Amino acid sequence: MSGTLPESIEPKLMIMLVGLTRDGRTSVMNTLLGIDQKHGPSPSSQTTECKMATVQRGDQELVIIDTPGVLNNKKSEEEVKKDIAESITNAALDGGPHVFLLVMRAKHFSEKDKDAVEIIQQIFGDEFKDYTLVLFTRGGRHVPTYKEVMEVDFLKKFIHGDHSFHSFENNACKNVKGEEKEKQVSDLVEKINKMVVKNRKRNAARYTSKMLERAQEIQKEMEMSEPNDTKADIVCKTVEKFVTGVVGEPWVGLVFGIVKSAMEKVDKYA
Repeated sequence: MSGTLPESIEPKLMIMLVGLTRDGRTSVMNTLLGIDQKHGPSPSSQTTECKMATVQRGDQELVIIDTPGVLNNKKSEEEVKKDIAESITNAALDGGPHVFLLVMRAKHFSEKDKDAVEIIQQIFGDEFKDYTLVLFTRGGRHVPTYKEVMEVDFLKKFIHGDHSFHSFENNACKNVKGEEKEKQVSDLVEKINKMVVKNRKRNAARYTSKMLERAQEIQKEMEMSEPNDTKADIVCKTVEKFVTGVVGEPWVGLVFGIVKSAMEKVDKYA
């Protein structure tokens, strides 16, 4: 990429890496930074705190943020959630991430993978899916097809075509080297830019701190809900609080009734 950037392309892309411990986020960060990796990370290596680095690719600057791995055995789940949420808050000072790279090994997926994705979804809420690109590592061994990815139930919500997932080989590999390694980065950046353009058309080019606040509020409501509360009850309690502050008391009953009716139908067919 050289010369003047098209108006549709951001001069600076903020990229946040999230995923399960030891699935290759740090190696992905090094690949994006152009750091050669002749050997993979040690089996005991874990990112336990947020890391940030920048790299210039042509006329576009990449700001890469690596977060602590979910289900990290050096920290509790609550500590990891707090660290990741704080990293988003810090990123929000610069406008917020354009994309979350959900980093996963290309393999037979386990319950642990599913649990990790669910925890990440809890942290960031439903809007997370609009800013997520699934990045599979160890692409020198296997590159998942669209059909294979769509067979993984807990990943379906993030997949909207071939442009919403990608594969990387981060280490020295006879099947992926030289120009191919450079192309995998260029192709990823191209996919991210397409996602940004799509989100900008919705007037939401970035995941913002307000989105995180909404997600955290819903999470608190779920944690404080009664054991017998349905999903409809939990969502409606949150909506009632929000609507009261925005449109005032007279309209609360109408909006609340519509939301409750819709959520009860969701519960019925869930």
